[in-house]
Amino acid sequence: MNSYNPVPLTHTLDSEQQGQHNSSQSSRNEVLASGRFQQKRERDLHPLSVMVLAIWTSYIVATIFLLEQAAIAAPRSVDQLWILNVLPNIMLTFFAQGHISVTTLHLSRVGVSAIQQESTAPHSWAELFWLADHSWSGPIGFASVVITMIKLKIRASLTFFIFAFTCMVALATPVILSHAYPVGPVDVTVNTTITPNTFSLNEMRNIDVGIQMGIGIGSWATGLSVLDIYNTSTFTPEGSSGEVPNDFFFAGNILDSNATLPGLRLQGSCEPFSNEASTAVEKNTTLFQEFCVNSLSTFWGVKTQNVGVGPDHVFITFSYCTDAAHFINYINDTDSMAYIFLQTDNGTANTSGMIKCQSLLSFGSASLSGTQGIYNSFRDLDYNDSQAQTAAIIRNPLESTLSSLTSEMGPITPSDSNSDNGCGEDESMLLKQLGYNSTAIDAGHFDYVQPDLEIFASRIWLGVTHMTAGLGLLSRSSDTAYPAVVRHATSGRTRSGQFVVGSRVLLALWMSGLIYVSIRSYRLSIDSRLGSYVAARLHAEDTREYAGDEPLWDSGSHSGELSGDDRLNRPFVSESGIEK
Repeated sequence: MNSYNPVPLTHTLDSEQQGQHNSSQSSRNEVLASGRFQQKRERDLHPLSVMVLAIWTSYIVATIFLLEQAAIAAPRSVDQLWILNVLPNIMLTFFAQGHISVTTLHLSRVGVSAIQQESTAPHSWAELFWLADHSWSGPIGFASVVITMIKLKIRASLTFFIFAFTCMVALATPVILSHAYPVGPVDVTVNTTITPNTFSLNEMRNIDVGIQMGIGIGSWATGLSVLDIYNTSTFTPEGSSGEVPNDFFFAGNILDSNATLPGLRLQGSCEPFSNEASTAVEKNTTLFQEFCVNSLSTFWGVKTQNVGVGPDHVFITFSYCTDAAHFINYINDTDSMAYIFLQTDNGTANTSGMIKCQSLLSFGSASLSGTQGIYNSFRDLDYNDSQAQTAAIIRNPLESTLSSLTSEMGPITPSDSNSDNGCGEDESMLLKQLGYNSTAIDAGHFDYVQPDLEIFASRIWLGVTHMTAGLGLLSRSSDTAYPAVVRHATSGRTRSGQFVVGSRVLLALWMSGLIYVSIRSYRLSIDSRLGSYVAARLHAEDTREYAGDEPLWDSGSHSGELSGDDRLNRPFVSESGIEK
């Protein structure tokens, strides 16, 4: 440490004072020369802070282990054990209170060793008191010291800055650790058994074709998607979009659970179609049959209807051909294709063109999510119609959709409609199925908005989806139990990856700082901690040595320890002279 530099005397001494001063100076020189104040201070290991630090490190490891276990167990059970629910909160509270205290305790112990070594000792008496006052243990104290250093142009040692950095890390760690394992909403999965009203192969074998057609036509006429009408029984692939699904799985209502159920899957679409051959058909409709023969692998003929609907005569010419059989003998990737040639006129606008439809009907099982309404992991299952128990075998959804249009339009002619005020029930249903929107002009007369070819195509595909859903609806049964996973919303420990990494980094920096200063400075010391009393006595001792007075301690005393000064045990005397 730097020696104390006295302020030189500036006033004049008389001969007597000069003699006393010379005598005092001579006495001081004799004392210094004899080594009287080069006291042999007793030193000890003082290992308490190291033991506390070891225990505290074990406490930190136990806390993080409990937090990790709580985060792992939270999604597994609604009722958490006390050791995983309450104890982590208590341990985090103690961690927040004790982390900086344990850090300060050990750094203070290292500090009292640091002042004994030239390489780690403070650069000035001011820094000694900063170390003793623990100005490095908090941001406010550290900031005030930095300001003072700048003003007084005092340079602090590396020890001071390492102490300050380690404490700043210790202060930030509890905050980051609490954010690493926050309490938040958690979905708890519970294994259970459900008996949903869902698809059954035995029920499908008993379906009446007339009812199948009736349910499909009725729901189609609403203009709503199967996702709207059968929203709890219809599942789509993850990430799918669109009001009318091109891929869906129809099963049963599983509420908020996850389960694997059997059901029907429909894939496909109806889109406007145009190529050189279709353009030729538009110019000469007699070529449509030739086009169908050349385009379909199996040709069952062409069905055509020419009708006028309503007193305002919406004229519709509808022709189609398909390779789909009327009835399904085997539901296992039943792939069907159809071409529709359409000509319509509402008196003010007309639409004509060709539409291509493709559908793939499959029977199988899929993993379903009731909360998200999605399915995945579809697997084909065998269904052979030869096991059917009735003569009425189920109809292909694509074929039944197109067949229902021609059967509805067949009995209706313009002459029949002229006698009506408005459309009949069948006519209204037909127009609604094909996407016509109407506005009332006066009693019995409506203005029908002419759809374009894309709307016609989407409405025909809508019919195919409803025919499939009607088939699945009539095949429901609740006789079979299925294993399921039910999710319950609760609160529990969660794991925030970024904050977990941050807390690990801070703890590594904290431990590295403590290990570094311990290796660098931890030695036998004159006291168990560097406090203001140690600094004050060292400074007083230095001052007394310069003044030439008697030292404050005998040579055998422990410099800096309260037990080494017997005068501190005397009663306190205030300025009034009254003992307290």
